[in-house]
Amino acid sequence: MKKYALLNENNIVVNISVANDDWDYSGWIEYTENNPATIGGDYVNGFFYSVQPWPSWTRDNGQWICPVAMPSQGYWLWDEENLQWLQLES
Repeated sequence: MKKYALLNENNIVVNISVANDDWDYSGWIEYTENNPATIGGDYVNGFFYSVQPWPSWTRDNGQWICPVAMPSQGYWLWDEENLQWLQLES
C-alpha cells in the first residue's frame, strides 16, 4: 500500500488516500511516515508541512522550527507574543 496526497493550485493538501500499488494516482504525490501529508498542510520544495503552528516558526526540511529551542526537561508551552517557552507545572 502507498499513501498519496492531492494538492490544490496553491500546493495545499486537500485530500489524502491509501491505495494498492496498481492504482493510478497520476496527479497525486506519494508521501511517507518520515514525510507525512496532512489535510490543510502544504508541500514545499519536496517536503510536506502541517499547518504552521505559530507565525514566528520557520520551515526546515519538512519540520517547523521554533525561533528558540525548547528546553529538554519538563513540560513547556510556546508564548508567541514574547517568543519564549513557558514552563508548565507537572
